[in-house]
Amino acid sequence: MDKYLIEEYNVFENIKYLTEESNIETYFNDNGPELFDCGPGYCEKSISIICKVKDKFYEVEIVAEIGVQRIDRGDDLYFVDYISEVSYKEIDKPLPKPKKEVQYNLMITDHQKSILENFMKYEHIEFN
Repeated sequence: MDKYLIEEYNVFENIKYLTEESNIETYFNDNGPELFDCGPGYCEKSISIICKVKDKFYEVEIVAEIGVQRIDRGDDLYFVDYISEVSYKEIDKPLPKPKKEVQYNLMITDHQKSILENFMKYEHIEFN
């Protein structure tokens, strides 16, 4: 898979289990909960991802039923109880997003510079 598809679009691919279009709904019903961002005080109810199956791309919408564990102190703990709906449609292969060069002059400490550079590496932002 092209590097930009992962870095810019976070395209999901599982060549072992997603071998044809008919696998999409079953796969995400079984494995979808791990894709949701949930924790103390928050949980996504639905997500949209791009999935690659062979040479085709699909936009997949996953809706979850959210469970909650009551906590005596602090925020309640939210989690995906089960996937209630998976829908998808075939889309064209995403194109690389256009990039432009920008320049900033910053007054930062060495520690802040290190944090900023680590963030830019994590986000695949090219810099020198």
